Amino acid sequence: MIHFTITVYGQKAVANELRTAAAKAQPRIRNATYDWAMSRVMSQLAVKEYPAKRPGQRYVRTGKLRSGWVATPLEKGVKISNKMSYAGYVVGDAKGQRQAWPHRGRWWKAADIINNERPRLKKGIEHELAHLFTVHRRIW
Repeated sequence: MIHFTITVYGQKAVANELRTAAAKAQPRIRNATYDWAMSRVMSQLAVKEYPAKRPGQRYVRTGKLRSGWVATPLEKGVKISNKMSYAGYVVGDAKGQRQAWPHRGRWWKAADIINNERPRLKKGIEHELAHLFTVHRRIW
C-alpha cells in the first residue's frame, strides 16, 4: 500500500499578509472615497445649472447655493453637504426628499447626482482592494 503525506507551510505568512492588507486598506479606501467625492460629485454640484426662473419670479439668485458645496473627509468616508441653510429646501436632503413645493419637479436633487456616481465609487474601492492584494500577493 502507498501512503502520501502532505504538509502545508505558510499559513502564518498568509495571515500576516492579510493583516498587512487590512491595515493599509482603510486609509486607501478613505482617500479613494474623498477623491471620488471631489472629482465625480463636487465637480458636478459646483457647476450644475439652475433651472429657468418661475414666471413672475422676483427673487434674485445669488449663486451661493452653487458655491456652498463642501466635501469633508471622515474616518470612514466623506460627508457631502452645502453650507447654505436653505439648500435642503431647494435640492432636497440626503434621501432626495424635503424639497419645498416651488422647487419640486423643477430643481435637480443633490442625492440623484451622488447616487448616480456611486457605481464609480464602488469601482474605485474595488480597484484599491485589488491593488492591495496584488502588491502583497506571493507565490509559494
